Amino acid sequence: MKRKYILIPLLSGAVVFTACKDKSSTASADAKQVESGVTKAEPLKASVTPEARAAKLGFAKKLPKNIVRYEAIYNGRKAFDQLLKTDLGAFILERLADEDLTMDDLMQDDDFALQVAAYSEEYFSAYGPGTAENFDLGVKFFERLLYFGAKTAVFLGDSYVKDGDDSNAWSTPKLFMEGPLKGAPKEVIQMLADFDMSPVYQGSKVSNKESRDALALQMEQGLALLPMMFDDAVEPITIKRGDAEFKGYKVVGSKLAAKIDDKTVKQMQEVFDIADIESFKKNVASKNLIAVSGVIDDYVVMFLGKSEKDLVFVDKVEDSVCANEKMVFIDPYIDKDILSAGYYEADVVKKAGNMGALGYRMVGSLMRGFRDGLANASSLGDTQDVEVLLESLEKQGDALAKMFTVTDSGFVVYLEDGVKAELYGGAKIPALDLEKTHKLASMGTGENTVFFANWVNDKNYNQKVLEYVDTLGETTYLLTQRVANLDTEDVSIKQMKGVLDMFDGTFRKDTLAMWQAIRGDFSEGLGAESAIVVDVNGVLPKIPNVPEVILKEGKSPRISYVSTVDDRSKLQASWTQINGSLENILKSVGKMTGDEIPMQVPMSSEKDGLKTWFVPVPFQNDDFVPSISVSDQLFFASTSKTFSEGLAAKFKAGGGDARKGAWVHVDFKTLNEYSLQWLNLVAEHVAEVIPMKSAQEDFKANKPMIEKAIKALGSVEDLTIHTWNEGGRSRSSFHLKAK
Repeated sequence: MKRKYILIPLLSGAVVFTACKDKSSTASADAKQVESGVTKAEPLKASVTPEARAAKLGFAKKLPKNIVRYEAIYNGRKAFDQLLKTDLGAFILERLADEDLTMDDLMQDDDFALQVAAYSEEYFSAYGPGTAENFDLGVKFFERLLYFGAKTAVFLGDSYVKDGDDSNAWSTPKLFMEGPLKGAPKEVIQMLADFDMSPVYQGSKVSNKESRDALALQMEQGLALLPMMFDDAVEPITIKRGDAEFKGYKVVGSKLAAKIDDKTVKQMQEVFDIADIESFKKNVASKNLIAVSGVIDDYVVMFLGKSEKDLVFVDKVEDSVCANEKMVFIDPYIDKDILSAGYYEADVVKKAGNMGALGYRMVGSLMRGFRDGLANASSLGDTQDVEVLLESLEKQGDALAKMFTVTDSGFVVYLEDGVKAELYGGAKIPALDLEKTHKLASMGTGENTVFFANWVNDKNYNQKVLEYVDTLGETTYLLTQRVANLDTEDVSIKQMKGVLDMFDGTFRKDTLAMWQAIRGDFSEGLGAESAIVVDVNGVLPKIPNVPEVILKEGKSPRISYVSTVDDRSKLQASWTQINGSLENILKSVGKMTGDEIPMQVPMSSEKDGLKTWFVPVPFQNDDFVPSISVSDQLFFASTSKTFSEGLAAKFKAGGGDARKGAWVHVDFKTLNEYSLQWLNLVAEHVAEVIPMKSAQEDFKANKPMIEKAIKALGSVEDLTIHTWNEGGRSRSSFHLKAK
C-alpha cells in the first residue's frame, strides 16, 4: 500500500526541474490546433492491371476487395536459402556445425518444420470491415484501464494516509465499485455491445501435400481448444465454399449467456449491479464467434468471424484485393523479387498504427484519472491547482495527438542489390519538417564516415512538446509538495520532505534557471536542422600504459552532433546563465560536502570563425577532447575539436545532395574494415597489448572465429533510410545493400 502511493512523488522527483513556468502560461494550450484525422493525398496512378497483380500476389486474388488490412510474406524459404549462400550464411552454418547441428537436423523437429513450411512459399493475413473500430475499442479499453487505475491508486493512497495500516480500502470490492471504479462495469458492457468480430483470414501456401496436411491438422487441433474452453456453448460447424470445406466451431452467445446461472449471478452481485449483470448477459447472448479452417488449392486457411456469411472468397480478380485501389502503390515493383507487401486503410492506421498519437492518448487518460481521483480525495487538502494543471496537461496532449494525421499506407519489400523496402503513407511524423532542403548534407561525404543522420525539426511541434513537458514538471512538482507536507509519521514521506526542503532551499532556483536557459535562449538560438556524424579517423591521445604501437596506429571513433544556428547571441546568453547557475550549484555542493569544488574555466580556440570551448581532461589531444563549437551558422557538440573544424570546412565548401526529409546512412563496409584493422593490430602485437599469457592464448584461439564473424558481416555493405513527403503522403525508402 505505502509503496504504491509513493510512486507518484517518486515520478515527480524525476522531473521536478521542469517546473519553471508561471501557472497562467502553463494552464493554457496553444489555441491553434491541427485537427486530427485522415489527410487526403494525391491518388497514385495504376500502371499495371489487377490481373498482373494477381499473378504476383498469390492468394490475394481470392480475398474480397473490401479487406482493410492485408499483409503477406512471399518466398521466405528462397530468401533464406540465398542468405545461406552468402558469407554470413556460411558463418551461421559453421556455428551450427560447432554445436553438432545441421539444417537437416533442425528440420527433423516437426514443429520447427511446420513453422518453416508456413512461411516458405507464401503467408498472408487479412482483416475485413470493422477492424478499425475494433482496434479503437481495444485502445479505448486500455485508456480506461489507465484512467481507473490512476483513480484507484489515488483512492488507496488517500485511504492509507487517513487510516494507515487500519485502512479498510481492501476489505470489500464494493468500496472500489462505489468509489474509484464507479461506472467501470457499464463502460465495459458498452464496449462489449459495440464489439463485433470483424473477418480475419490467415493462411499459408504449402505445395508439399504431406506438409500441407500436417499444417491443416495443426490448425484443426488449435481450434479444438474452443470446446475445451467453452464446453457445451460450442457447436461444430462445416462451411462449404466451392469445392473447399471449412470445419471448425461456433461459440454460440446465447448458450454462453445461459451458463451464467443464478449462483454465478449471486457471486457477481458482490461487485456488479444486477442491471449491469443482466445487460452483460444480453450482450453475450447477442454475439457469436466463428472459427474454422480448411484447404483451398495449396493453401491452408483459417478464418475468424461473427457469422458464416462473413467467410467470403471471390472468383473474379476485379472483386479481389488485387483490384483494391490501395494496392496501386505496388505497381512499379510488380516485376521485382517481392519478399513482402501489404496495405492498411487510413482508418486502421489512425486507430491502431498511429503510435505517437496513441501515446498522448494514454498519458491523457492517466492524467484524467489522477485529476478525478484527487477531486475525491481529502488527505492532500485543496488540490484545485494540481487538478487545473492535470486538465491542461490532458488538453495539451490532445493537441499534440491531433498533429499526427494519417493517410492510407502501403509497403513492399523486395530483393535487389540486397534488400529494399518502399513505404507509402501511414502516420505523419509531426516532429520532422520534411519540406525543407538540407544544408548539412555535405558533412556525410567524408572518408571513413560510418554513420550520418540528417533531419529538420518542426519547431512548432517541438515548442508544443516543451510546453507539455513544462506542464508535466509543474504538475508533478506541486503534487510532490502536497505529499511531502502530509501530517504523517511515515518515514518515507518524512525523508521525501527533507530532500524536497533541501532542494528548494539550495538547488531549486539555479536548477530552474538552467532549464529556463535551455528551454528559452538555447532552444531559440539553435536552428531547425540537425545531423549526427560518426567517423573512424580519430587519433588516440597519449594514454599511460598503452603500447606505443597502439597509440600510433590505432584509430578511434569521432562523434559530432551538429545543428544550424538561428541566433548566436541567444546561445551565448544561454551559456552565461547556465554557467552562473552551475557555479552556484557547485558552491552549494562544496558547502554540503566540506570540499570546495571549483567551476572549471574552459579553454578556447578559434579557426575560420568557429570558436571551440573545452575543459582540459587527462590524456587529451585536439582529436580526442569533448568540446562545444559555435559559429554564426553552426553549433557542434563533439568528442573531437578537429572533427568539428573539419565538418565546418565541409559545410563552408558546400556540396552534398540537395535532399529533403530525414536521412540515415550506415557504412557497414568501412565499419567492417575498421574492426579488422583493430583485430589485426592486436594480433600483430599481442604480447604488448595483452600481458597475461593465458589471455594471449585465449585471444589466439578465438581470433579465427572472430575474423570469420567480421568477414561474414562484411557481406552487408551499407544501410540507407530516407523519409520525405510525396503527393501529400509520407514516403520512406530503405536499402540494405549486400553482396
